[in-house]
Amino acid sequence: MKLPASTKKPSPVRAVALLGLLTALCTVLRIVKVPIPNVQPVTDILMVVTLLLGMRWGLSLTVSTLVVSNLVLGFGLWTLPQIAAYMVCLLVLQMVVLVLPMVRRVLWLQMGLAGLLGYLYGFVVSLGMAIIGSLNGLGFWSYYISGLLFDTYHALGNLVFYPIVLLVLQQGLQRFNHG
Repeated sequence: MKLPASTKKPSPVRAVALLGLLTALCTVLRIVKVPIPNVQPVTDILMVVTLLLGMRWGLSLTVSTLVVSNLVLGFGLWTLPQIAAYMVCLLVLQMVVLVLPMVRRVLWLQMGLAGLLGYLYGFVVSLGMAIIGSLNGLGFWSYYISGLLFDTYHALGNLVFYPIVLLVLQQGLQRFNHG
């Protein structure tokens, strides 16, 4: 599936409305718990929004989603590493697309990248928590390794949800751009 970059700039009112709707969607999906921890399509949504609408949209959605969802889930030392982790994921996504533009056209490459972003997210959150908690090198690796199972759930969830998220958001954003 080819992911065209959006060329039409929406009105400010439509843009705020879209950001609000996407934030609400991501917030609900972060809060709703499924039986498997860390399985939620938020990373996929951020990835698809970034690919379709650009980095500014992806970063805005990241910050708004984490701030709003953490109003319910609770703020803590983990909030800043979570924001940083998603920002790093989106920056890596942008770099990969710049180096390998074919990623925009090949679904299995997008899915593979979505899976890898699940691991990158966990690594950056662990690194951030190690810095905040002043863990030495050994403490960081212990913390990171103990979370690898959850990162694997996150990565596998991203693989499963990505085609669904892509289809839904492509259709919805196409209507947004033409409506």
